[in-house]
Order: sequence, then structure tokens, then C-alpha cells
Amino acid sequence: MRLPLYIEFEGKNVLVIGGGGVGTSRAKKFLGAGANVRVLSLDFSEELKELAKKGKIELVKGNAFDDELLEENISWANLVTVAIPPLELNDKVVKISKKYRTLVNLANDAEKTEVVVPFEGEVDGIRFAVTTEGKSGVVARKVRDSIRKMIEEDEELIYLLEAMYHLKKYMKEKGVPVQLRMKLYFVISADPKFRELVKKEDVEGAKKLVEKLVEDYVSGRRKIDESLIRINF
Repeated sequence: MRLPLYIEFEGKNVLVIGGGGVGTSRAKKFLGAGANVRVLSLDFSEELKELAKKGKIELVKGNAFDDELLEENISWANLVTVAIPPLELNDKVVKISKKYRTLVNLANDAEKTEVVVPFEGEVDGIRFAVTTEGKSGVVARKVRDSIRKMIEEDEELIYLLEAMYHLKKYMKEKGVPVQLRMKLYFVISADPKFRELVKKEDVEGAKKLVEKLVEDYVSGRRKIDESLIRINF
């Protein structure tokens, strides 16, 4: 069972095996995330060559089936992605990667890959990623686009996000104990006055209200309705 995670790649080393279309796409993706990108291949796309000229990526010309060359490059990497068709290379990559505890993304084998690169989307700070784990990229894209459309059409979500983020920061600044914070996220998000302000797009009013509600709950002037927490969980 693969876990969905967002991982910070700033400064991490990524080896891409294959300099064609898929390899170029993977290289650009990790480069955009701040990774140090190295591409191992016999040939490279013009786009990769241009990136290399600008000093943004490193190109290593060589045969990935050369065991010594392959191990040398995998030992450098935190993640290696195989972006060439021959499946017989996968076993070599997986074996060597285990030795160096390097994560493996097999762009040519969705079932056996250790790391899945999903289809991503973002709307005003809400990020989402979708995968069918190799069953259909067309369907994955369609689902991603459906999620984007749903968020864009429900403007209340964006205002709710801004107000809830303020609530989070405010409680941390006030030193509210974590167990109480966890409860107040659900209780305050369900408060009728709070939801009405969000619905009216009055984010500033919602921010002021959450501050008052936090003070009321912390001081004991308001009691927590535990049923709201159970409902939201």
C-alpha cells in the first residue's frame, strides 16, 4: 500500500535514466521542485541540452546497462526515475537502489514502482494530486480537472481556508494546548455564525470571531460540544 505524501525536494539529488520525452518531463518536474537533477542517457532531448548549457541540470552520457556507471549514479541519488522502455533495466535499478536506500520511480512500470508521480493541481493554495496507479492517465487527468472545477465553483472553500488558517496561527501564537486545538478546529468550523460570515465572504469578520471563540473556549466561558467533534471525524 503506497502512502500519498508531499515531499520537499529542495536540495535533494534526483537521477533520471532516459533523455527522451518522459525523461525530460521528469527532469523538469524535479528541477522545478528545487532538486539537483542528473540525467543518464545515450541521447538527450534538445530541451535537456539547453537546460544543461544553463547549468540547471547535469547530463551524463552513457549506457544505463553499464553496472558500474549505473551504481555510481544511483549511489549519488535520493531518488531515481527510470524513463526508458526496457523493463529488464528495472531489476538492476531496484537492486542497486536498495543497497543505497534510494527511492525508485519506474515510469515504465506503474505496478512495480516504489514511488508514483501523480497528476497535480492547485487552486488558491489548495493542492491536490491524483493517480490511478497506472490504470489510465486519461482518467487521472479527468479526475484532477474535475476536482479543480469543483473548487473553483465553490468559492466558499477559499474563504474558509483563509479563515481556518488564521485560526490555526492564532491558537499557536496563544499557546493553546494541542489537544484543545484539535477539538476547536472542528467546533469552530461548525459554528453557525462563523459559517455565515464565511458564506458572506467576510473573512475579516470571520477572523475576529474565531479569536473571540478561542478566548471563550480557553477561559471556559463556552463549553465544547463533543458531538460536533464526533460528527466531523
